[in-house]
Amino acid sequence: MRFCCLASGSEGNSTLVESISNGIAQRILIDCGLSLSLLKEKLFSRGLSPGDINGVFVTHEHQDHCKGIVPLVKSVEVPVFMTYGTFLANREIRKNLSPVFLSPFKGIKFKGLEVNPIPVPHDARESVALKVEDSSFKLGVLTDVGTITKNIRDALDDVDALILEFNYDDSLLSQSKYPEALKRRISSRQGHLSNSSALKFAENFLQRKRKALVAAHLSSRNNSHNVVTNLLNKLCCEKEIVLLIADQNDGTPWINLD
Repeated sequence: MRFCCLASGSEGNSTLVESISNGIAQRILIDCGLSLSLLKEKLFSRGLSPGDINGVFVTHEHQDHCKGIVPLVKSVEVPVFMTYGTFLANREIRKNLSPVFLSPFKGIKFKGLEVNPIPVPHDARESVALKVEDSSFKLGVLTDVGTITKNIRDALDDVDALILEFNYDDSLLSQSKYPEALKRRISSRQGHLSNSSALKFAENFLQRKRKALVAAHLSSRNNSHNVVTNLLNKLCCEKEIVLLIADQNDGTPWINLD
């Protein structure tokens, strides 16, 4: 298995996962919050095109995670997977797509992969994190989450790699020009994960041997790469582990779990 973030942040999110099944490369997108033209550009830079995508899995209905899904499906016929709550909450998707519905805690097998949806506290209709596994490795994708629950910890305990939200720095958010109501929403238990909360989870996560940890969904106004880099440098972990920050414009390079 290998994966890369095509983009990560409030302007659009999308992660590409690739696995070999019976000698054939199978690829899924997790979220598509990019325009079709930008998605094509990012796939092309990795030697791929939209026609190389076998399926799209959607975590929730917010535009930075799903605004490119309908244009993608109109361009190339590709199955889309989401919870029923996500389907109901997005009018464009409701009008144009007939997705396969995901049920929390119920894994679905697709193209040699098993994808497990995990309910997360976020201000969306039926938001989920995802655990993707093939015959060798497991990847967790956990962003847009207000707090880490026991269900989340238990479900992601055995993953080899994790994409983890480091959305905001507490000090930067408190000093920002955002309206107070928006600050409260972001920092609520149904909002986003702070650097301090993410770091605490990462410290526990790395007590076992892992292959990769990617800090993702950094706020462009209430966080910075320098702040998160300093936090990641504090983590005590195996030298072999990949530690990266997913960028809004450049995402990440391919990360191989072999």
